[in-house]
Amino acid sequence: MVKLEMELTDIDYDSFLREYLPRVQEKLQESGSPLASMLTGGMAGSMLGLMPNSMKDRLAAELINANAARLSEQMEEVARRSGIPGRVRRLQASAGSDE
Repeated sequence: MVKLEMELTDIDYDSFLREYLPRVQEKLQESGSPLASMLTGGMAGSMLGLMPNSMKDRLAAELINANAARLSEQMEEVARRSGIPGRVRRLQASAGSDE
C-alpha cells in the first residue's frame, strides 16, 4: 500500500459552485428541505461570496467526500494510463489551515 497526500489550493469556488449546486439543490428538494428554495437564482452565489474561505473550504471538502467514489474511479483511470495500475481504497477530504 502507498499513501498519497495532496493539498488542493486556489480553488475556483465559482466554478465549483456551478458544477455542484444543481446536484445539491436536487438533493435538498428531494428531501423537502426549505433550503432548496433559498439556493435558487443568484442567492447561492451571493451567499457563497459572503462566506469566509474557511467555510468555503469545509463546503468543498464535503462535496469532494460526497463524490469520493466517482473521484476515486477517475484517479484509478489516470494512474492506469500512467502505467501505475491500482485501486484507491479510500479518498477523504478535510478542510485545514493554509499553513
